[in-house]
Formats: sequence, structure tokens, C-alpha cells
Amino acid sequence: MANHFDIHAALSLAQRPGPFVTITLPVTGQLAADRTQFQSLMQTAKQRLTILAPNRDWGAYQPAFAPFAHGSLTHGNARGLLIMAGATTSFHYWLHTPTQPTVAVTYQPNVLPILAARQAHGDYDVLFLKRTSFQVARVRSGQPELVDLPADAPATLETALGTETRERGRWQRSNGTDQGTHYSGTGSLDRMQAADTRNYFQVVDRYVLDNYSQPGQRPLVLVAAPQDQGNFRQWSRNRFLVADVTLNERPNLANETLAQITARIDAQWHQRAVESRRGHYDQARSANQLVTDLGLLATLTGQGQISDLWLRDDAFQAGHLDSQGNIVTLTALSRQNNLYNDLALAVCRRGGTVRVLPAADLPTDQVIVAKRLQGMPIPV
Repeated sequence: MANHFDIHAALSLAQRPGPFVTITLPVTGQLAADRTQFQSLMQTAKQRLTILAPNRDWGAYQPAFAPFAHGSLTHGNARGLLIMAGATTSFHYWLHTPTQPTVAVTYQPNVLPILAARQAHGDYDVLFLKRTSFQVARVRSGQPELVDLPADAPATLETALGTETRERGRWQRSNGTDQGTHYSGTGSLDRMQAADTRNYFQVVDRYVLDNYSQPGQRPLVLVAAPQDQGNFRQWSRNRFLVADVTLNERPNLANETLAQITARIDAQWHQRAVESRRGHYDQARSANQLVTDLGLLATLTGQGQISDLWLRDDAFQAGHLDSQGNIVTLTALSRQNNLYNDLALAVCRRGGTVRVLPAADLPTDQVIVAKRLQGMPIPV
């Protein structure tokens, strides 16, 4: 069983024999209680599969769930576990958002919980910057972690710049004496300190870019005092540095936990995303690109004409999307299958973007709405 599940794995799984059994389990850290609930969910899954797909043997699915029936039910700070099994292949995925105990038997891999979790948390890095030191934190799946900088990192101004002799202004600086740092000559101490700050910020900028931003290709959020924010952004060459998500304050991890700081950053990310979606939606509405009719949406999805799909996270519509793009509701399995899940997977398969969101975060009151590609004719 793979230990990571994403939309690419779902697309791969969709090519394997179904139907697919999905169990989501809240992880509380109380092993006995979690295991009891998991056993109950497994029994429910077996019963539903027997009723909805009598030609399938539960024995083909059970190996996907067996390791968790007796093994560990925790993974770091995960708050939930999702296991998806087909007749021949399975995956599991640790959720870092609150989840409810559920069992689903579906025609297609049940991607809606995964898509919803992806919207809740994005990965990014944080640079805590002072004029004489810096720290880096990484946020992955909503979990913040302070990076342990290596010994050769320019963690402090002194480490980065060391002992220097300036030609401009005829002043000198030396450090490492018992009496501290000494300055001599006719140069301005203020100008020297400003130059040190600029040089240090440039060293930090290059180090963070080369060792974190560029390799990981993740956004970088800056936490720094207002003046330091302005100076660092002026000198920075890091294209991953985010402009509109930031904390304009001197970093102080002694007074506020890392989780509290990143929670405030996450709130900014969330507001930014809501505003961006609303603007994107309004543009599509003005251009007459929105589609809400399910029949038309299914047809356009099959033709690869849907670029964006917005879906409420608790929405359900009975039905199954067959290989020809037709909506089927005649079988027992199709009547309890969520048509929205099939549409979401089909849009992803054809390169579209799917957002599964709480009602408050949607740019519309509709439970589902799509944006068709501009210039594409609407089938009649």
C-alpha cells in the first residue's frame, strides 16, 4: 500500500477495477476507542459492498484495511485517516483537517475528501527575519515546524559577515575581543550599520532562495518589523517571496508559539483565496462562461471544456457518470453514488481545477458551478 495519496494517485486508481471502498476515520489519539470505531467502519463497509456490488468479494478489499485493524492509527499530528481500496489496488492518506467517520462505496475513487483537505492547507515556508539573525519554519499539510539550520548557515550577522575592514569612510570594525566590537576612523557608524544590514539581508535572501525556496518551489512568507520588511523586499531576488501575505512585526517566538503565528498567516491565506475566487468567478460570470445545469456540465466535462469546478463540501447528488459522459441512476450503486465526485474526478483527469469548499468560502450560493473554456461553443 502506498503511503501517500493525491489526485494523481486517484487518477491511476480509477484505471483499476472497482467499485471502490473508502473509509475515513477521525484520529483522536485514544487507540482503543479509535480501533473500535475502525472495526465498526470496516464491518459497515463489508455489508455495503455485499449489498451494492454482490459480484465483488470482500476478501479482495480486506488486505487494504488489515494493517490498520491491528497496527498504528496515528501519524504525527494527523487528525484523520482515509483509506481507499479497489479490487486490486489501495492507498491511504493521513488527513490534517477534522473529519467524520464515513464509509462510501463508489464507482470512482472518492476524491472529494482529498480535494477538500487540499484546500484547507497549503504548504509554504516562513522567514523570521531580524537585522542580526533569522530563522526558517516550514508548514506542511497545516503543520508548522521550525527548521534546525545547519552549522554553515548565516544564522547571525556575525556569522555571515565576520571581521571586515571598510575602505569607505576610513573606519574599521573588528570583533571577537573581550571588550566587544570597536570602530575607528571618520566614517559614520549609522552608515556602517545600514550597510551591514543590507549585506546581511542579501546574504540571507540568497541562502533561503538556494536552500529552501528554489528546491521546494514553495511560497515564502516574511515575518519582520515594518522597516525591515521594506528593506528586505527591496533587496530580495526571491521570486517565491509572497507580497500580500505577511506579518509586519518583529519576530518573537518567545512570546507566541509557532502554531499561533502560522494560524494568523493561514487566516491571511484564506482571505486571499476567498477574494481571488470571488474575482475569478465574477469574471467568468461577466463572460457568460458559467455552467450549473448538470446535464450540460456532464457533456462539457466529457469534452474537456471545463476549466474550473467549484463544489460545496457537503453536496450530494445521486448518480454515476459513465464512460460516455451520461448520468446513470438506474442501479443500486448509482443511486447511492455521489455524481459530484465523478464530475470532480473527470474534470481533474482532463486538466481542470476543482475546489471543494465550505459554503461560506464559495463565490456563489449554488452547490456546484463550473467555468467552461472561453470561446468554446455550448452543445445544443
